[in-house]
Amino acid sequence: MGFAWPWKRHKKMNEVPDELAAAEHAGAVAEKLAGSGTEPLARLRLRYAGKVQAVGFRFQAQLLAQKVGVTGWVKNLEGGDVLLEIQGTEAQLAAFQRGIEDLSQSGNTWIEARLAERERRPVEQESTFRVLY
Repeated sequence: MGFAWPWKRHKKMNEVPDELAAAEHAGAVAEKLAGSGTEPLARLRLRYAGKVQAVGFRFQAQLLAQKVGVTGWVKNLEGGDVLLEIQGTEAQLAAFQRGIEDLSQSGNTWIEARLAERERRPVEQESTFRVLY
């Protein structure tokens, strides 16, 4: 007796081959965009809506952050959205956001994130990216 999922993933355009490949892809984008690496740090607060809870979004955000080299945090909100803050160079921030877009377009993840809010924040002293509960 086998188990069958009651739903199917839908193929999407610009498909990323799998969940780990999205983080790899964003890391490659960050390297291309990084330039000299002497850019000042910036910080963004991002709120994503859509299918972002119970689909591995926080885990994928953490993988992506490590690949791109940003610090910050991610947490679920009670209303079903996900809030995160990321800190790095402008190139790293752009690459992280591109990685989230790639995850949303992949037919191999359950994530369907839509950027609902984007706000500049003051830079903080931190050295890691973490999942908050």
